[in-house]
Amino acid sequence: MSLRSSRPGSRVGLLLVCAALASCGAPPDYTPVELEAAKAELRDHVRLRTFEAGLPFGEAWVARAPDDAELRALYARQLAGWNLDREIRGQADTILAEDPENPWGLYTRALQSLAGTDWQLAAGPSLRAWETLPHPEFAAAYMQASLVDGIEGGRSFLASLDSDTREASEVLYQQARLEWWAQYELDDPTWADSSLATYATLRERWPDHVAGYLGAAEDLFRGNRAEEAAALIEQALALAPGSVDVRELHWRILFESDLLAADERGPAVEASIAAFQDAGPESIRGLSATASMYRDMEDMERAEELEALVVERAPLSRHASLIYAREYNAESSELNRLYQAEGRDSPEYMAQLEVVRDAVNRFLERPLYSDRQKASAYMRLYFALRDMDPVPSEELAEAVRGLVAHNDLNPHITFGSALIDMAESTPHALEAAEIARNHGLQNAVDRVGMSRRSFDTEGEWEQSLRYYLSIVHDAMGWAYFKAGRVEDGLHSLERSLVLTESNRETRYHLGQVYEHFADRAAENGDAEAAIEWLDRAEDSYIAGLGSTRVGENPSQEAIEALYERRNGSRAGIEEYLATLNERDQIRRRGRILESRVEASGTYEPFRLARLDGSMVDSADLDGKIAVVHFWGTWCGPCIVEMPEYQKFDLRYRNDPEVSVVSISNDTSRDLVEDYLERNDFDFQVLMDDGYVQRAGIGAWPTTWFVDRDGYIQFVKIGNTSKLDEEFAWRVEALRKTDGTR
Repeated sequence: MSLRSSRPGSRVGLLLVCAALASCGAPPDYTPVELEAAKAELRDHVRLRTFEAGLPFGEAWVARAPDDAELRALYARQLAGWNLDREIRGQADTILAEDPENPWGLYTRALQSLAGTDWQLAAGPSLRAWETLPHPEFAAAYMQASLVDGIEGGRSFLASLDSDTREASEVLYQQARLEWWAQYELDDPTWADSSLATYATLRERWPDHVAGYLGAAEDLFRGNRAEEAAALIEQALALAPGSVDVRELHWRILFESDLLAADERGPAVEASIAAFQDAGPESIRGLSATASMYRDMEDMERAEELEALVVERAPLSRHASLIYAREYNAESSELNRLYQAEGRDSPEYMAQLEVVRDAVNRFLERPLYSDRQKASAYMRLYFALRDMDPVPSEELAEAVRGLVAHNDLNPHITFGSALIDMAESTPHALEAAEIARNHGLQNAVDRVGMSRRSFDTEGEWEQSLRYYLSIVHDAMGWAYFKAGRVEDGLHSLERSLVLTESNRETRYHLGQVYEHFADRAAENGDAEAAIEWLDRAEDSYIAGLGSTRVGENPSQEAIEALYERRNGSRAGIEEYLATLNERDQIRRRGRILESRVEASGTYEPFRLARLDGSMVDSADLDGKIAVVHFWGTWCGPCIVEMPEYQKFDLRYRNDPEVSVVSISNDTSRDLVEDYLERNDFDFQVLMDDGYVQRAGIGAWPTTWFVDRDGYIQFVKIGNTSKLDEEFAWRVEALRKTDGTR
């Protein structure tokens, strides 16, 4: 099937003629020339990212020319700049009601999905629009939608386009975005340079198009090249001083980078805000963005004043809903603070759980812009309720039902831990099992399937799918067990273990089920069978202890209880547990040494600055065993393991054969210094200057273990609770092999 079919469709032609010539219905109050000028002006707002002015202008023109599909689509593009997917859906419905294959209606339907979270649903309608009426805007929408499945679809489509379409501003912008993603999918950091070159081409051919400046500035700032980003954003400001998109990035560069001294950043942002307010009409989106910036600067009085205006003027808007959510988000942050400071069992923490519950319920009772905004609220509500003592069972069950209805983006919680808590703390265990069976399994397949193209190999994709399916089967099995359907529970738990042997929750749950069967055998007078079941429980708990995931391991307490059950007391338990720890260490060390890279390669050289400004060259690592650790203060898993990383750094700090360095991806040196000081860390930190992108780092944390010849022999992605021990095993393995590959 050709991607460039020119089939117009009879109803499409009729709509366009009626709208343009006013030959249908009452005479319009505009001329065809005025209508075309209005469309051109709407495209100018897209070009300049001035959606705040474009939205009311488009709304007024749609009221004047309601039958013009192209005009409605261009108005929908202004709505997409605000991420107003609900309103875009209304425009798409209106156009497609007249003709389900109207290309402008199909394009608008694609915009609806792109403005929400369902990008995968935008590919079909945008491609059909392009096939019916080849137009650069449709091609760009399809390229954006295709990114959800990786870059290959977009690259193939781009190669099929004629030269005129390829040189259109919208297509060039999407080409640059595609190339930016290619550096990760193809593990080739040079694609970042290709992306910047395409942005440069966009600026050269379309010097008045803001996207060429804004897109490049965003990527440069993300790569810690703030000075270059600032120069481009100044050019964007000259074109569109009233654009929220441009101003928000300008404020971030001024406030978050090291371009200005700390005491100069706030006044610089204030000056930019004043210029923004003078540049164009006041809008709800602009007020909301300005309020967010004041919050970042900790000027709460100004922030709350602006937020009150948003709520007063547009109480049912998307931005108002985000403001309503601030209350429960703030109370949740306070809950986290109390957890860190006082502990989960403290009276302060327990009291705050009720505060969070009440704040979330107030949010859920409000008329919201979209039900999608309930997803995060139900997640916060679930976490608060499950920690209460006693757990309010019916409230918890209702919160889990809310998660299932609105939050399918976190299957490991919604269809994992939430269903387990529902089974354990409410009388609805069987309902939890049926939710897992009827919704959880398919959700896991759908969610992982959506990201299939993002995996380098089919094996990696399958591993991810098996992981999520294992979680759902674990929840299903435990819920069936709690509901009294023991055999069904055993079957599902064993299926979970087949999918992922390292699922520690499954190991614990199976141990509990095996103990249940031991009790049943003992009741029936079969002592031999009871012993066999207890042996199986013990083996399951021991295997569960080998997990390195962060958090309490339920098998630890279970195996101690089992020891006491079998021996009548805790006498000798320390010796028994010591043996288990040794076995666990042997098992983990074996797995780590087996993970050595089969086809090792060298890494991209670097020359990066320490926090004090002095430079470190990767050539300084030649002849040494090097550990290169990539992290950031924004990365939760990185922060969790930092105390262990500090211990590891101290272990090798004075070892002449080993060099340990960390590379922070943070944009501000002040932020890193403050974090280290607050936590009493003093390990060596190098500041990223875009090296992370050049090196192809796409997951956090990532650690390279490099031999004396400069070859990466081990790669650790993700955190570990036993970092010091396990990192040391890798280092010592490289020391023993003397750099041989």
